Amino acid sequence: MFHRIYSKPFTRINEAWNFNGEMNSSIQKPYRDALVTGKTNIHQICKNLYCDFYKNIAFDIVTETVYNYPYPQITEKTIRPIVHKRMFIIAGVPGVIRLLQDKGFKTFSPFINEGYDNIKDPHKRMQAIVDELVRISKFSIDEIRETMLQYKSILQHNYDHYVWLCNHEIEQIVDNL
Repeated sequence: MFHRIYSKPFTRINEAWNFNGEMNSSIQKPYRDALVTGKTNIHQICKNLYCDFYKNIAFDIVTETVYNYPYPQITEKTIRPIVHKRMFIIAGVPGVIRLLQDKGFKTFSPFINEGYDNIKDPHKRMQAIVDELVRISKFSIDEIRETMLQYKSILQHNYDHYVWLCNHEIEQIVDNL
């Protein structure tokens, strides 16, 4: 689906171009993006990332914005489980786990086989992700709960590190100039 680009920060929910080049638009009230208008701060972003359904899950399957691209990137999709202190596997560009580690985050190896992050071929990488998800799905709820407790310090570290980065990454960029 191809999204419209607006000159103003207003859109209607579910408005997008379909693959036939036709506009699909439902009539709903306008949505105003606070990030585009500049009327937001990092605490609002953290609040927006918070979702009640994370109370009921232990593990997140993150489908990143792009999957077959030469450069890894971290988006809000990856940040969401970090903010909620959940383990995750990322269906994204090769090297995204390494990028997270380079940024100072810790990951969940050996519980999660992160070898998929090094596979360049998108089909083989997806098969490795699916294989890992199938393996994890065979764990009982008690085993998952026990694993979450084992990784509690890493989950807390990632959350604390994210908050620290929110406050200091601009300073790091300026220092590297």
